[in-house]
Amino acid sequence: MTTAADIAAFVADVTYDDLSAAVADATERRLFDALAVAHVDSDAADAAADVAAVEGGDACTCWAASTRAGPAAATLHNAARVRGSGAADAFLAPDGPSHPSDAVPAVVAAAEAADADGETLVAALAATYEVHGELAWHVPVREHGWGPAIHTLVAAAAGAARARSLDAAATRDAIALAVANGASLGSGIDDTDDDFAGPLAARAGVTAASLAAAGVAGPADPFVDHPVLGVLAATDDADGDDATDAATDDGTDEEREGAACEFGEDTNSIEAHAAEGGFALDSACERVHDVAARRVLGPFAVQAAVAAAADLGARAALDPDTVEQVVVRTFDPLTLPAPTDDPTPDTVVEAARSLPYSVAAALVGGPTDLADTLGDEAVRRLAATVAVEEAPGLTAQFEAGLLPAVIDVERTDGSVHHAEVGAYPGHPTQPMDWATLEAKAGRLLPAERVETIRAACQRADEATRVADVLAVLEASPERNL
Repeated sequence: MTTAADIAAFVADVTYDDLSAAVADATERRLFDALAVAHVDSDAADAAADVAAVEGGDACTCWAASTRAGPAAATLHNAARVRGSGAADAFLAPDGPSHPSDAVPAVVAAAEAADADGETLVAALAATYEVHGELAWHVPVREHGWGPAIHTLVAAAAGAARARSLDAAATRDAIALAVANGASLGSGIDDTDDDFAGPLAARAGVTAASLAAAGVAGPADPFVDHPVLGVLAATDDADGDDATDAATDDGTDEEREGAACEFGEDTNSIEAHAAEGGFALDSACERVHDVAARRVLGPFAVQAAVAAAADLGARAALDPDTVEQVVVRTFDPLTLPAPTDDPTPDTVVEAARSLPYSVAAALVGGPTDLADTLGDEAVRRLAATVAVEEAPGLTAQFEAGLLPAVIDVERTDGSVHHAEVGAYPGHPTQPMDWATLEAKAGRLLPAERVETIRAACQRADEATRVADVLAVLEASPERNL
């Protein structure tokens, strides 16, 4: 049986020294990606900025803004910016996507408010991804009519408590308070496309950690009767022993072998999930390797097709006027939000969600800034030739953990150009390195800011104060995409 106390004992015990260099680096890349995508303007960002202004406070940085707010308001503001960007990361679990970057602002705000150092921040973020990833794979929500904000709620409370260096008892209170007082978050909806379910859960998590730090106790075991988290409390192994305990009843750690999939380390481990023994938190925090990052704006169902189109366009130097037809073969999105088929979008948001338009833009200009292509008649004409077909073989690959796409471009002279990918840069089998993330960030915020923010994140573990890492965001302008 896994309880709030078990998760708390694990999280409170994670230290920076537990992390390998690869995990620490991957965690800092997740921070850089979150800070970068927060610079994309959106309706959610505007609404959250209004809330932060009303609530006041100055303990924490509001990302991509020249204002400050208290931990709760800053978390809501920053998480809404990240989620509203349409470019944030996710765990692509069998039940559907879950969004760990929603919890990142909660951890950062808690660390900043507590004047924590960089090693504490990186350890807290790594622990947050570990907890969130295990929840994504072992606490299915959609079959119960819920959304993954419940994963964010638990992970944010746990991570914010670790960022404040709370002990296991206080961390347990933080998780318990978050679950008990945010019980309805994620219920009744699939919040995959909801701009605020995850951010509200992150806000509840950081507030719960603040309450726990002030000595407020949470209920004894909020998981037992919870309609979704109850699956953890009810899980036993075949021998009848507790299969998911991360600690003994007195709070001391047990040695456990983690169940992280480590996609980035082992490309054959996609199948490993089927053999996992259940919820198991690994002190090495390697779940961060399982995250899928978006290379371009738009749904995950678009990412592979855009990657294939960009590759083909670079090789073939296509003239749109010589193209007869573009055929995109892809998978049935199933648990993923399906893209649209609008070849003539009027806004960047609409363009990013349109598979034909995104593919056409990538064929012409690579993984480009969609704002530069809006109204381009050549791209629109090319998008109008795009036909999208679902291929059962590709759906089977998707169900095995890949995001495949195949593209054929037939020219007016009868020649055909072909490209295919089983995954794209950003998929766990092909994690985005610093250079690829920097290129992505360069399409989302002013170029002069990218190198500075990257340098701060890449050396986050060396910072004496988290505030020093975030200082690079002061007066950082957003892109009106």
